[in-house]
Amino acid sequence: MPSFDVVSEVDKQEVDNALNQTRKEVGQRYDFKGAKTEITEVDDSILIVSPDRKAAKKLAERIREMLE
Repeated sequence: MPSFDVVSEVDKQEVDNALNQTRKEVGQRYDFKGAKTEITEVDDSILIVSPDRKAAKKLAERIREMLE
């Protein structure tokens, strides 16, 4: 019976570009104006800090879209 391994690799430059683009959008979008949101990369994770849960979900969605 044949076997195979599944390997998932992430291009760090692509992740950095997605995070930087999302940070720019936060500064420009009306629905994020005045929001104290922060997007950082910690080890192999992305940390989104926001006082508004809805805003955090929107940011997570946007980052996922950019990485697809």
